[in-house]
Amino acid sequence: MELNIVKFFNRLGRGTVLDELTDFVSRIFYLSAFWTVFTIAIFFFAENGRIIATALTIAAGLHFLISEGLLKYLLVKYLKKIRPYVTHPNEVFPIGRKHNDSSFPSSHMSAILSILTVLIYFYPGTWLVLLLLVLFMAFARLHNGMHYP
Repeated sequence: MELNIVKFFNRLGRGTVLDELTDFVSRIFYLSAFWTVFTIAIFFFAENGRIIATALTIAAGLHFLISEGLLKYLLVKYLKKIRPYVTHPNEVFPIGRKHNDSSFPSSHMSAILSILTVLIYFYPGTWLVLLLLVLFMAFARLHNGMHYP
């Protein structure tokens, strides 16, 4: 069942601008640069900017320590899940950078969820737009052949 879901999303819009868009939003460099500039802008220009920027920085730091450090180490050690495009090379085609580490847990999803949780807390009226961003990131990771649902 998981493979069928990945294959569906991997093929959906393949060969269109969607490939470039999902590749772009999955690039760690661009994501890091965007959230850094965003946090700096919040710090200087938003009402309560220092508090919000501090919360964003703490959320990103906790994500890195907990998800990238502890959880990823432990989960990969005991629950290593090979990426779909590696396991099924003739059925799932990678888009973008070919990561070769475990597909579980998803660093992209845990990072965006930690940051957007802070933003929803401070800006509750933006929850729908932020939810759409989370869903698009989830779609991008499936479309790119990097994760199972």
